[in-house]
Amino acid sequence: MPAPAAVGSKPSIAAVGVGAIGGAMAAALGDAGHEVRLCVRTPFPRLSRILGEATEDYAHPVTTDPGEVSPVDWVLLCTKAHQIPQAAPWLRALIGPGTRVAVMQNGVDHVERVAEFVPSDRVVPCIILLPSRLDAPGTVVQTRAGVVQVPETDAGRDLARLFAGQDGVRIEPTDDYLSAVWHKLVLNAVGGAICSLSLTPLAGVAAPQVRQLATGLIEEVAAVGRAEGARLPDDLAHRTIEYFQGPIGEHWTSMAQDRRDGRLMEWDARNAVVGRIARRHGIATPLNDALTQLLALADTRLG
Repeated sequence: MPAPAAVGSKPSIAAVGVGAIGGAMAAALGDAGHEVRLCVRTPFPRLSRILGEATEDYAHPVTTDPGEVSPVDWVLLCTKAHQIPQAAPWLRALIGPGTRVAVMQNGVDHVERVAEFVPSDRVVPCIILLPSRLDAPGTVVQTRAGVVQVPETDAGRDLARLFAGQDGVRIEPTDDYLSAVWHKLVLNAVGGAICSLSLTPLAGVAAPQVRQLATGLIEEVAAVGRAEGARLPDDLAHRTIEYFQGPIGEHWTSMAQDRRDGRLMEWDARNAVVGRIARRHGIATPLNDALTQLLALADTRLG
């Protein structure tokens, strides 16, 4: 088992899941002068990132066998939230006594998802605000610079330092991470559920036929977030629907794309988690629960 990185040396880093997010993160770290081991299911010859008018190739090593890796200083977990069981062999091989794990996924229960593999004080939960897509295995198109919000902790600040010296992704430690992550979950819960079931881009949330449903769903999720301690504005439903009526309305959420393309969806991290937390507080979430059941049924039909 390797020793921690020596003072002045580059930390060892691995990215598990190199889709749109993992590829963009690995490219940003490459721009910052780091080598990243890319842990993937589908091999590709090299990572390429298109950002604006610029295309860059990266010589990061690509590995498809968890048996070929050993513990590293940092793991970036960039799979979908429901794909952690498939990522488990990688996590067991890459995580050692000093490894820190940046969980770059949707939802609010990042720490709980990886509790089997790493203590909570070595987990950095991340809020991803990064417009990107995967055109082909290893080819990422990033439409603009991204932002990743993390807690204002030693580990969060250390993650930010890893990304210093490049412009593709900015890591922002925040002292009110709880409010930020619940605000993002409101967007993910309403956009993911309504747009996946209706197979529409985000503007579908603001359609007259579902505006009342969307408003009620947003208010349910916000009530649970406030019970957890998040500070969310009273007019969040109005603001959210207006937001989806703007330029972002043309965007397809990744969950809706997954349903459209016949892949399993991450409804558990976006919607089912709201119901689980709500029950701890004695809060009723009938709209969220109904949509969760419909999404689960849709996934069952996919197998």
